[in-house]
Amino acid sequence: MIENTIKLFTIFLLTTVLFAGSAFAQDMDERAKLLAEAQEPFLKGEYEKAIKIYDEILKIYPADSKILEMKGVALSNLRLESTLAMQPQQNVSPRDQSALNKSSMLEFYKALEINPKSVLALNGMGLGFGNFGEYSEAERYFKKSLEIEADNQVTQNYLISLEKLKKKYSLSIFENPTKKPDFLQKLEERIPGLISNLSLSG
Repeated sequence: MIENTIKLFTIFLLTTVLFAGSAFAQDMDERAKLLAEAQEPFLKGEYEKAIKIYDEILKIYPADSKILEMKGVALSNLRLESTLAMQPQQNVSPRDQSALNKSSMLEFYKALEINPKSVLALNGMGLGFGNFGEYSEAERYFKKSLEIEADNQVTQNYLISLEKLKKKYSLSIFENPTKKPDFLQKLEERIPGLISNLSLSG
């Protein structure tokens, strides 16, 4: 059941590409040049290559929330690639979906610590919780995202998907979530402060 419902959380791949182009169309300084270098493989779906470049950029700009966001998106899209019913491809090694989801969430969390009003990072966290079957927590993040950007179509679509899950399964998957991985339990312990900071800064 959970495996089927998780498919509702796989619309990240194409929608986030729309953010990528506009996020970095500012001044063409050294940072922007490095981002352009990462953007090319990202848009081609060469996410592992893009992630390596993001890691290099983060050595120079460790507190840059935009780079953390894009690394999180790339990791999330790698996970998505492994869950979709794709044709067999050459030179594609099997990937650990859970580890990729965890890694993407940690990048989004770091981005939110720097910029608590990042809609992209909030949606990324919501998506990550949904992928782990933590639908109530996912809903919190999507609703927080809409408080910041009420007309965001991506976030609205996520919440519509959650409403469909509620109706289909009579709230059981919301009231009886899957067993949390240890890292997620620790992350959730830090989240209330993050959410409350976001509310105070709103």
